[in-house]
Amino acid sequence: MREIFDLGGRVALITGGAGLLGTRFSEVLSSYGASVVLTDFDIDKLEKQTRKTPNNNVTNMKLDVTSPNDWDRVTSEIVQKFGGIDILVNSAAYTNKTKTSTFDNTFENTALESWNQMLNVNLTGSFLGCQFVSKIMKKAGHGSIINISSLYGVVSPNHKMYPGTGIVQPVAYTVSKHGVMGLTKYAATWLAETGVRVNSITPGGIFDGHSDLFLERFGQLSPNGRMTQKEELDGALLYLASDASSSVVGQNIVVDGGWTVW
Repeated sequence: MREIFDLGGRVALITGGAGLLGTRFSEVLSSYGASVVLTDFDIDKLEKQTRKTPNNNVTNMKLDVTSPNDWDRVTSEIVQKFGGIDILVNSAAYTNKTKTSTFDNTFENTALESWNQMLNVNLTGSFLGCQFVSKIMKKAGHGSIINISSLYGVVSPNHKMYPGTGIVQPVAYTVSKHGVMGLTKYAATWLAETGVRVNSITPGGIFDGHSDLFLERFGQLSPNGRMTQKEELDGALLYLASDASSSVVGQNIVVDGGWTVW
């Protein structure tokens, strides 16, 4: 069975490498044999983070996911060095740890600049990734694109959970992640006959040192009573990246402890 999960000889490009999930994703794919190019706009933060867990199968590169020129440069360099791109993980996004200047504003006071910034990174960045990398994959006749959505790409935030916790969920985040779901379905049906598969993963709330108040409220609202650990996404990621999911097209794998079921 291990053979269908084997990624030996494959090349993976991951965006948002300095974020909570990016480094973990690179560890998972590289441990199953993939050569990983881990990218982020903040290359200094990325370099600092990857120095904590050195990996000879991981290469760091700077990438602004909102820039077509950057996508062209990075994908060209990867093809030149490795010969192609077999896996793309679109993970770059604004979050509560990487906020826009007015991230915390209420719905009524959302600044247009913040709205545009978030949609540009969370949604347009994923679109550009799908667009540039799919051209390379189509020539090879195979490839797996994995977009990272959110439980707030499936349902609305429960607004009553956040007051007093220091955490907010702005409207642009929810809208952008719903957009990622639409992008996944469109690209999946457009590319399926070429051998390129497009799917998404919807993580639930991922634990990242949250306050006791937030954990208590979250636990009361989640069927399994807790937040998700980032390691619990490993299986879904490996499944979609590998031949184990060779006939899985346009699907969204939800790893949220049951949150979106209620």
